[in-house]
Amino acid sequence: MKTKILNLLLTVFLLQGHAQMNWKKYALAGSTAFASGMIDGTIESISFHYQNGFKSRFPKAHDQFWDPSISWRNKYKNGDPSCGPNFPGSTTAFAFTSDAYHLLRTSKRALDTYTLVYFINEDRRIKCKKTKRRAALKDFAILTAIRCVGFQITYGYLFKPLKS
Repeated sequence: MKTKILNLLLTVFLLQGHAQMNWKKYALAGSTAFASGMIDGTIESISFHYQNGFKSRFPKAHDQFWDPSISWRNKYKNGDPSCGPNFPGSTTAFAFTSDAYHLLRTSKRALDTYTLVYFINEDRRIKCKKTKRRAALKDFAILTAIRCVGFQITYGYLFKPLKS
C-alpha cells in the first residue's frame, strides 16, 4: 500500500512539471476524498475484522448497529426477513438508517459524488484540451493519494487487527 501511495505521489509531481503547486485548490475536495477513504477503511474493518479490529478500539460499540453479521437484520420486523420490512423504505431508500454498514456506504458515496461534481465544475474553467487532460490526471492522482492515506490511517492503523 505504501508503494502505491508513493507511486501516485511521484506521478503527481511528474505530471506537474516545474510549475508551482496550488494546494489550496485541493482543500475542500481533498478533505472529502480523505474522509471517504477513512469511511472506506471503517467499512472494511467492520466487515472483515469486527471483533479484533473495530471492537477492540471501541469496546462499547453497540453490536446491533455496528456488527454487519447481525445488524443487517435491523431492516426487518423483529429482525426476521420473512416478517417484511421494519418500516416503509427500510430495505431500500432508508436502509442507511438501519445499521452502520449502510450508513457508512451511503456517506462514502455522497462524499465521492461531491468530490467528482466539484472537480467536474472546476474543470470547465480550463479551455485548452491538452491542459485539461493533464490537469484531470494530476487531480485524479492527488485526490486518489489523499483518499488512500485516509483509508490506510483507518484500516491499516486505527482498526488494525490485534495479534493473538
